[in-house]
Amino acid sequence: MSDEVNKEVKEAEEKAKAAEAAAEEARKEADRIARKAREAAESKKAEEAEKQAEEAKKAAEDAKKAEEAKKAAEEEAKKAEEAKKAAAAKEAEVKKKAEEDAAKAAAAASAAAAEAARKQQEAAAAKAAKQNEKIERAKALKASCPPEYKPVGTSTFFWTGILCWLPVLGLIITLILSIAPRNRNLKSFARSKLAYYIIMLISCLIIILVAGAVIPADNQVEIGNALLKICRALGMNV
Repeated sequence: MSDEVNKEVKEAEEKAKAAEAAAEEARKEADRIARKAREAAESKKAEEAEKQAEEAKKAAEDAKKAEEAKKAAEEEAKKAEEAKKAAAAKEAEVKKKAEEDAAKAAAAASAAAAEAARKQQEAAAAKAAKQNEKIERAKALKASCPPEYKPVGTSTFFWTGILCWLPVLGLIITLILSIAPRNRNLKSFARSKLAYYIIMLISCLIIILVAGAVIPADNQVEIGNALLKICRALGMNV
């Protein structure tokens, strides 16, 4: 918009300059013709003087028209300058409005970000409170549980299992843990290991009886020794 207004102002100034030049040229021409007319009148060339006077009158009219054109050009230049000022004011107003809109948008974005952060913090706090409530509920449940039914940790089961698998000593530990502990969970775990030992023992007895009935007497001793070695290699207390 500013470029178009500047262009109009420039064109108006050029027109004014051209009109002024034309008016100056017309005045010169009128002076020249008037001088000739005077010379013609002095030399009694009335006809030529009249003609020159007519030309001078015409030149004066042209000069008047040029002057009017100059005034019109000046008026256009003035209007163009006013339009330029109005355009600059409007551009400043648009820029100010754009800055205000940008500030409002930034404030809205900041408020939205703060609201989102607040909601996220509230959600995190609610989640933490829920987890704490769950932990406290589990602790309360564990505290209210009778001693013989209290939960046993994973590490307790792990190390108890290792002890139960020790050669010879593991069988003794398994028997003790199957009877002595007050906690039923630990006692049940030890009894499951003891049941495993009993199943293995019965399986071995069945295999020995079947082998004794089927295998010839010459090979029974060798097979028995081999089975003992295998059982011991597997950690069985036999």
